[in-house]
Amino acid sequence: MTMSTSSTVVKAQELKNQGNDAFRMGQIHQALELYSSALDNLSNESKTTTTQEHNELAAMLFSNRAMCRLKQYDNIKIQHPTDPVISMNQQSILSGCIKDCTEGLRYVESQLVSSSSLVTTKSKLLYRRAKAYYHLSTVEDLQTNREDVQSNINLSAKDLLSLLSFDESNTEASELLRTVKQKYGMMGGGRSKVARALDYLRGTAGNKEIETTPLGCLRILQASLADDAMTSSEEIGRNGGVSLLLSIARHGVNDPSSQKDASERVQCRIASLHILSACCSHDSFIIKYASRDCLPPATLAQIVEEEEHQLDGSTDTAIASMALLIRLIVHWDHREVMRFFAAKIEEDGTIVKDDGALFPHVPEVDSSSVCRVAIAALSWGGKHPEEGTASTTTATPRAALDLLSAWTASDLEALDAASDACFDSSPSTAFSNKQFKKAVCAKITQEEMRTMKPRQVAAHRKREVEYRTVNLQRAVQHVSMFCNQETGGLDAMLVLCARTNDHRLRREVGLQIGRMMAVLEEQDEVKKLVAGVLGCRDWKMGNESGEGAGGLERLTIEELDEEKDEEGRREEKENDSEVEMLAIMKRGQLTASLLIGKPDVGTWALKHGWSNGNGVEELKQLISSNDSRAMSIASELVSEAASVESARPLLSRLVEEGTLDDLLVHPDADVRSGAASCAAKIGLASKALSEDEGEVMELLDVAIELLFDEDGNETLNASNNSSKKTSLSKVPHTNSSTETTSMDRGIEVITYLASKTFVKNKIVNGYKPKGSPPNRKTAIQRLVEIACAPTSGDAQMAYGLAGIFNLLAVSTETLQKEAFVGKEITKEQYDQLQALGKTEEEKEVEAKKGEKESDNPQAVTDRIQKLANASVPRAMVKLLEGSKSDSTQQKLLEGMGRMASEQSVRGVMIQQGCLSACLQLDKGDKPNETEKKILRHARSCVAKMLVTTNPSILTVSQRSGSIGPLMKLVKDNDALDLMHFEALLSLTNLAGFGDETKNRIIASSGISVISYAMFSDHEMVRQAATEALCNMVPHPQMMEYLRKEDNLKIWVAFASDYEENFGCARAAVGCLAMAIPDPDIASALIRTSNFRDMIRTLMECGQVELMHRVLVLISGLIEHGGACREAVVATGAGAFCEAYVASYHDGQNMKELSFSRAEQRTISAILRLAKDIVNMLR
Repeated sequence: MTMSTSSTVVKAQELKNQGNDAFRMGQIHQALELYSSALDNLSNESKTTTTQEHNELAAMLFSNRAMCRLKQYDNIKIQHPTDPVISMNQQSILSGCIKDCTEGLRYVESQLVSSSSLVTTKSKLLYRRAKAYYHLSTVEDLQTNREDVQSNINLSAKDLLSLLSFDESNTEASELLRTVKQKYGMMGGGRSKVARALDYLRGTAGNKEIETTPLGCLRILQASLADDAMTSSEEIGRNGGVSLLLSIARHGVNDPSSQKDASERVQCRIASLHILSACCSHDSFIIKYASRDCLPPATLAQIVEEEEHQLDGSTDTAIASMALLIRLIVHWDHREVMRFFAAKIEEDGTIVKDDGALFPHVPEVDSSSVCRVAIAALSWGGKHPEEGTASTTTATPRAALDLLSAWTASDLEALDAASDACFDSSPSTAFSNKQFKKAVCAKITQEEMRTMKPRQVAAHRKREVEYRTVNLQRAVQHVSMFCNQETGGLDAMLVLCARTNDHRLRREVGLQIGRMMAVLEEQDEVKKLVAGVLGCRDWKMGNESGEGAGGLERLTIEELDEEKDEEGRREEKENDSEVEMLAIMKRGQLTASLLIGKPDVGTWALKHGWSNGNGVEELKQLISSNDSRAMSIASELVSEAASVESARPLLSRLVEEGTLDDLLVHPDADVRSGAASCAAKIGLASKALSEDEGEVMELLDVAIELLFDEDGNETLNASNNSSKKTSLSKVPHTNSSTETTSMDRGIEVITYLASKTFVKNKIVNGYKPKGSPPNRKTAIQRLVEIACAPTSGDAQMAYGLAGIFNLLAVSTETLQKEAFVGKEITKEQYDQLQALGKTEEEKEVEAKKGEKESDNPQAVTDRIQKLANASVPRAMVKLLEGSKSDSTQQKLLEGMGRMASEQSVRGVMIQQGCLSACLQLDKGDKPNETEKKILRHARSCVAKMLVTTNPSILTVSQRSGSIGPLMKLVKDNDALDLMHFEALLSLTNLAGFGDETKNRIIASSGISVISYAMFSDHEMVRQAATEALCNMVPHPQMMEYLRKEDNLKIWVAFASDYEENFGCARAAVGCLAMAIPDPDIASALIRTSNFRDMIRTLMECGQVELMHRVLVLISGLIEHGGACREAVVATGAGAFCEAYVASYHDGQNMKELSFSRAEQRTISAILRLAKDIVNMLR
C-alpha cells in the first residue's frame, strides 16, 4: 500500500464515521452525502492498486448509502402514502439503492479471502437489495406493468435465498422472504387467495376456483391478514372489499347454502367486521379505502340498533361494529395530533404551517352515529333484570364504555390509552398490528429541548397549549351532546346503572359518567346539564350568587304546587312505585358519579340539587328499600361522599343514627363494602371511632370478610382467562378513583383502620373474625395471597396493600416524626407548644390515651419479624414487579425500607427477592423528580439490607449489581444523611469481601465518590466514608491514590483530628497502617509536613485504639529502614515506647486505672508492639 492510498483510506474512514453519527441522529440526507464523499475519495485510487482494506471499506460505504436510501423511501411513504407524484421519486430512490447494493457486492466478490466483517457486509447488501426490489414491486405506478412487478419479486426472492444459504439465522431475511413468497403467489396462477375469496363472496367466482363456504372465504381473508396485514389489507381495499364486507356485515352473505344455518350467517357478519377492523389498523388503508363515504359510521350505528331491537340480537355483531367504529375514531384523533405537530419550528420560533399536502384534512366520525351506537348498546345492558339475564348482556354496554372513552379523550395521555386499549380489546387483535405512533411522542423530551433554541421551545410549548385547548373543547362538545336530554345518553347510562344486576358494570358506568363530567371545566355548566335528571327546579340552588333568586322561585313554585295539591296527589297515586324508585336510583347514581368526577358539584347535588335539597331523605329510601340494586347505589354514593371533605358532614348523621347498619349487614359484599368504607372514613375523620375499640373491630371484621369476596377473586384471576380482553374503560384520568371491587373496598377500610396500634397487632398475630371457617386463612395470609396474585400489582388495590404493609412495619410515633422532617420545628417542639394550651385534665387524658396507643420499638420489631415470616416481603416484591404506578412503587419501597431497618429480617428479605427487585427497578436515562425519588428509596432499601448482610450469601450478580446503585445514592445530593451513611456502610461491607467487589467499586469511580463523601457535614457520614476507603486497601488503584502526597495530607489531617472526629481518626490511622508496607506510600508519608505532629499526637492521645494503630504504622515504617526509620526516630517514638513499656510492663498500673477487658487486651497488644519497636530501634 502506498502512502497516498493509506491517507485516502483514512480520510474515507473519517467521513464514514461522520456519516454514521449523522445517521444515528436521524440526519439521513447529511449521512448520505458523507458516504458519497467517502466513496468519491476512494474512487480516486486506481483499481489495480486497491487493497482488501479499500474494498471492504467501499463495500461498507455502498451498504450504508443503500440503507440511507431505504430510510428516505420509508419516510416518503409514511408522509405521502397516496401522492402519485411522489411514487416516481420513490422509484428513483429504490433504483439508486439497488445500484449501490450491486456495486457493493462487486467489491465483496472481488475478494479471494472473506473475513467475518466482509460476510456481514455481504449479508446486509443482499438484504437491502432484496428489500428494495420488493418495495419497487409495490410502487403504484409499476402496478400496471405486471411483468416488471413479477421480475422484481423474483429478483428479491433470489437475493434472499442467496443470503439465507450462508446466514440461516437471519430472521429479518426469513420474514421478508415469507412476504415475498405471498406476493409471488398473488402474481402467479392468475389471482391470489384474497382476490379469489372476494370474488366468491360476490358470487362471481367459478365453482372450481375455490372450494369452500362463505364463512370459509372470510376465514381465508383473516388468515391472510394474520400472515401479512399490510399487504392483505391493501389488496382487500384495492379489490373493492370494503363495500362488500360492509354489505355482509349488514345483511349477511347472499348465498342460499349459508342461510340454512343462522349461526353461520351471524358468524359471517362478525368475521366481516373483524376483517374491516384489522384493515383499519393501518393509516393508509383508512385514507384510501375507508373514508366516511366508503365506510359510513351511520351504517355501523344502524347495525347496532337493529341488533338491539331484535329479541335474539347478536351481541358479538354489535361489539364488532363498535370495535370498528373505535378504530375510525382513534385514527382520526391520531391524525389530528400528527397534523397539529408536524409543522416545522424555525430557530426564531416561527411555525411553518402545513399546506395540507402532508396531512390532508379527514372528516371526523360524525357525532350522531357515535351517540346512536352508544345509547343502543347501553340500552342492551338493562334488559330483563327481573329474570337475572342482565349479566349475559354486559359485554355490549362495556363496549359502549370503550367507545365513549375513546370519543371523549381530552388529552394526549388519554388518547394513547384509548388507542392501546382499542388494539388490545378488539376481537381482531390476533391479526392486527399497532401502527399508530404514540400521541405523547409529540411532546419534546428534555434531550430534544437542549438542542432547541429558546424560541423554538417556547413555540412548541405554545403549540401544545393550543392543542390541549382545541382537543378539550372538542371533548366538551362531545360530552355535552351525548349527555343532554334531547340525545338521552346520560339517561341511558343511569337507567343501565339502576336496572343491571351486575355491580361491577354499574361501577364502570358510574365511573365513565364521572370522567365525562370531569371534562366540563365550569361547575355551572355541569349543574345545568344534570339539574333535570337530579329533579332540581333551579340549578342555581345553593349558589352564593343565586341563593336569593332560587328561594323566590322555589316559593312561587311551592304556592303553585299547593294550588294543584289535590291533582298532584291523584297523579302520585297513579305512578308506579317502581318508576318512582327508578328515578331515585338514577338521581343517586348521578350524585355518586359527580362525587367522582366533580366533587364540589357532587356535594352540591347531595345538599341542594338532588330533589331540591331532599337528597339525604331519598338516600335513606335507597338504603331501606331492601332492593340490592338500590342499596348498592346507596353504598357506592356514601363511600364516594365520605372521600370528599365537604360532603362528610351530610353523612355524619347517618353514621350516628345507625342508618348505615342495613348496608353493613347486607348479604351482598358489594353493598357492605361501600358502607364499611364510609363508616371508616367518617368515623376516623371525626374521631368518633378513635376511642371505641369495639366499633373498630366490627369494621375490621367486615373488611376482612370482603377480602374473600368472589367478585374480587374474579378480578385476581382475570389474567388467567384468555378470553378476557382489555377494556377501554380503564383509560386513566385525572381523578384517582377507578373501578372498585368489594375486595378493593375491604383493603381500603383496612388501610384506614391499620393506623390503630391494636389493629396492627391483631393483623400480624393471625387475626380471624369470629365465626370464620376453620380452614380460612388469617387476615395477613389473605393480604399476602392477594398481593401475590398475577394482576394485583397493576390493580387499584395495589396502593392500599402497599399502605397496609407499610403501616404494619412502623409505629405511629415514627410516622409523626417523619411528618416534621424538613420543617422548621420538630415533633417534640410542636408537642410542647400544644401542651401550653391544654389544661391538666386534658394532659392527663392525652397521657392515658398515649399509653393505650403506645407502640414501643420492641413491639415494632416483633411485628416486622412476623411480617417476614408471613412472606410479606415476597408479597411486596410481587406488587412492585407488577406495578406501573409511581405512588404505589414509592409506598412499597418505603415499606421495604422500614422492614430492612430491622437487622434480623434482612436475610429473609433478600431470600424473598427484595434485593433483586430493588436492583432491577429502572426509570430510564432521564427520570423525572418523582421517579428520582422512587430510585432513591430503592437504593436506600439496598443499602439497609446490605449493611450487615454477609456478602458471601449473595450471588455474584447481586454483589456486583448493588455497587452501582449504592454509589449513585452516595452521590445523590438530595438524599438524607442517613441514606448516605447506610450506603457507605454497605460499600464498606462489600469492599471487605474481596477483589471482585473492590474492582466493581473502582469501575464505578468509587474512590473519587467516596473521597468526596469524607467531607460531608455529618460526622457519621465522614466516618463511614473513611472506613469504606480503608477497606479498599490494598487494591492497586487505592494504593495509587494514597501514593499522592496531596491525598496523604488529607488522611494525616483526618488521623490527627481525633478530638473532634474520633471515628474518622481511627479509620484514617487504620488505613495508613494497612497501606504502609508499600514503600512509595511510606516515603510519601514521611515527607508530609504534619507527619511528626500526627505521630506524637496519636501516641500521647490516651485512646488505646488509636495508640495501637499508630504503633502498627510506626512498626511498618521502621521495617522499611533508611529515611523511614530516621523519620520515626525523629518523632521520639522510641523514647515513648520505652517509657510506655516501663509503666505497664508489670500490669499493676492497668489494674489501678480500671480498664475494661477489651481495653486490657488492646493494651497488651500495645505493649508487645512497643517492645518490638524498642528492639527494632536499638
